[in-house]
Amino acid sequence: MNTRIIPISLAINDKKQRERLVEMIAANPMARLVDDDAEEMGVLIYEPGESVDEDMPHIIHALESGQAEDVYLAGNVSDPEVLIRAMRSGIREYLKFPLEENDFRASLLRTAMRSSLESDEGEKGKLFTVLGCKSGQGTTSLAVNLACALNARQPGRTVLLDLRTPMGEVPYFLDLKHEYTWGDLVADITRLDATYLQSVIAEHESGLHVLPGPAHAERPDNHTLLMILEQLRSSYDYVVVDTSTPVEDDLPKEIELADSMLVTLQLSLPCLARVSRLADSIGSQDPDANRRMRLVANRVARNGSIGVPEAAEVLNRAITWSVPDDGETVLSAINQGTPLVLAFPKSPSAKAVQAIANELAPRPRKARKGFSLPFGSLFRKKGKGSDANDSLAGATL
Repeated sequence: MNTRIIPISLAINDKKQRERLVEMIAANPMARLVDDDAEEMGVLIYEPGESVDEDMPHIIHALESGQAEDVYLAGNVSDPEVLIRAMRSGIREYLKFPLEENDFRASLLRTAMRSSLESDEGEKGKLFTVLGCKSGQGTTSLAVNLACALNARQPGRTVLLDLRTPMGEVPYFLDLKHEYTWGDLVADITRLDATYLQSVIAEHESGLHVLPGPAHAERPDNHTLLMILEQLRSSYDYVVVDTSTPVEDDLPKEIELADSMLVTLQLSLPCLARVSRLADSIGSQDPDANRRMRLVANRVARNGSIGVPEAAEVLNRAITWSVPDDGETVLSAINQGTPLVLAFPKSPSAKAVQAIANELAPRPRKARKGFSLPFGSLFRKKGKGSDANDSLAGATL
């Protein structure tokens, strides 16, 4: 995360709101006010007035040329043509009068995030979010074991984020002692960068990195969570998130940004009804969600009254994976504080989780040893009918 102090230029006619902005800038460690005669512009906060038609071409030019890092419209803009023109020109922030400190801070965070993402040319890690249709579906167990399975490929390149509220249980599954949580990041989010992130990460003996959740804390707001998730994706190959069932009509960032979301369920009619409502709710807020959603039937009994095919027919959705019921082994691993895939790697449940990891993130195929064409043809055995002098046909020299 880029933690530099963002310069702010003001073009505000309303004297009272200008003074309010000056106060908010002075109180915010992420921002500093630029003098009127300074060469740099930074973020321009502009209140459209009577000269808006004359001002807009200059403002748009400043934004497109890079003279202005970002532009915020401010005031009570009622002209839809001004708003449409601003949006088409890349102006994405609007501060409504009377000014609210939280709105100003959120705009600054988004500007800082965009700047950070534009300067980061590295490939982002994959984000896998695990959630249940309700509590008690084995969601945390799946998230922990999936993270361990991915981490086994290259220890230290997978991180597990515990977003379950009001209190996550990931540390109990790993017998993990930790000093810090994501709450420490939220308390000082303006410092967030790779170094600060690593200072609060806990490491399991397997090499898995974990960002635990604080006890009885509210979720980070969407802007703060976006910053944390993007920093995690910049620092790791795989980010696994253990999260709670989302509230209706509120699409969390860990679902919105997920490369794949795994919804755990058990094969009972009440659970299937909840899954159907949850899937419809997420799909109504994000049309792309159905493509990224994977249903995981957990604790599937061999002779259950409802089978996986019947459940899929009831839901009218494919159930991508199923994890067999292995209660005694799973409970033993939990009580030991050791993930199932490490404690009992040959158990049916552990093998099922390994299969999920392999499908979500296929291992790169090893290069096939041997000579490649055209030189490989020089060492190919000839058939009995081949001409002994026909040796280099087709070879490029």
